[in-house]
Amino acid sequence: MWSLANSFRLKTDKTEALLKGYLPYLVGALAGMLGAILLSSLLTLTGTPQLILFALLPVVGGAVVERVVQSRSGNS
Repeated sequence: MWSLANSFRLKTDKTEALLKGYLPYLVGALAGMLGAILLSSLLTLTGTPQLILFALLPVVGGAVVERVVQSRSGNS
């Protein structure tokens, strides 16, 4: 029988599964962002080079971590 509680439980389960799939990418993107902040401050970058660094490192970091997690779990 349908109930409101069961409806919310199904949506929560789907949301948790979806978030678990994105977790490796988010961790890698966060690591890339921290790396971009560190490199930007160490190299005292400003302007366009800083923008490129902040655009590329989080994306590359997320992609690399996601790929490593997939290869370790055998889901290639």
